Amino acid sequence: MADVDEEKIKVALKKKYENRDEEVTQYWAKKIDEEFKRRSKKNSIADDPADYAKGKALGVQNPGDCSYKVPWQKQMLDQYGVAMPINSPYRCPVCGFVSMLDFPPERCFRCHTLSFAHMNKLINFKN
Repeated sequence: MADVDEEKIKVALKKKYENRDEEVTQYWAKKIDEEFKRRSKKNSIADDPADYAKGKALGVQNPGDCSYKVPWQKQMLDQYGVAMPINSPYRCPVCGFVSMLDFPPERCFRCHTLSFAHMNKLINFKN
């Protein structure tokens, strides 16, 4: 099941984000970098916890793995090459359902596809 979801989400991400206007991609990449720089300044955001893995199951990825200082969209851009909107509601790339959360839920509430953010083979937030 996970392999099917992984392939489905990879295809959907590429379809949704590769064929859009280059100006839009550059705009989001710029916004992501601005947010990264803002968070990197001293005392601009709380320090990261010392141990992300405490109390978590092995091989399971969740929002707690994301650094406070690095937006998850920056990690997505660096690791996968996809610039995604920052500080806006998450839209499922498979069915288009809008979640009011910035971070993708584990599964889409409408189509139940596993989110790319919960696939550590696709993106690893623990870097």
